Amino acid sequence: MDSSVRREREAQFARNIDAFIRRDFSVIDGTMRPDVTLDMPGSSWLAGTYQGLEAVSRGVMALRQVFNSDKRLVTFLHEGNLMVVRHAIIVSGPRHEAEMNLGVRIGYDEQGRFATIDVEPADLELFDYVVNSRLKEPTP
Repeated sequence: MDSSVRREREAQFARNIDAFIRRDFSVIDGTMRPDVTLDMPGSSWLAGTYQGLEAVSRGVMALRQVFNSDKRLVTFLHEGNLMVVRHAIIVSGPRHEAEMNLGVRIGYDEQGRFATIDVEPADLELFDYVVNSRLKEPTP
């Protein structure tokens, strides 16, 4: 793979992380195909497969409710039309915070847009526990 393609993919991901932190989801939407899929494993209320730009956008917004990313701790691995990103996150519930690594496997189309996104928390059981604790909190 051409090093300029690698650099552009990494820069695009960095722009998306900045947009994610700012809650500027329109920037992220612009990097995805209309038929993009997002797969979130586990048993939390976030788990499942989101299909299409609108559903994936809702999934990304839901992820933003439960975690923050640390832009400093990011690594990239490129494999053909895939890029695997690992970065540090803090998952937050009403009474819990957990630091862990999050893997994101992005499959690209011919135009360089996200076609598939697979989210892989390093500790899926802990991730699900913290995320689901938000549902157990009594409403004020």
